Amino acid sequence: MADKSRRDRSLSDSEESRRNEQRRLELLSRDDIQRDYKGVTRRWLELAALNGDGPPMLKLSARMVRYQRGAFEDWLAEHTVHSTSEYAA
Repeated sequence: MADKSRRDRSLSDSEESRRNEQRRLELLSRDDIQRDYKGVTRRWLELAALNGDGPPMLKLSARMVRYQRGAFEDWLAEHTVHSTSEYAA
């Protein structure tokens, strides 16, 4: 019985890992990001893309960009500061 429980837990862990990886690869529009990440607006993303200082994006066509959720979250983490006198370059 303990082996079955361990096996179920292992399957559950691998399924959760697979889901997390799928979530990281999910493609988000600027509207998705504005909805899911409060404080990051569509306009800010547009300006950051124009200036080249925003999160990495995939340009799918002349008028369509998408952001991988994982890459966007990594970019946010890299730009975390602990005081207003810090600047994350």
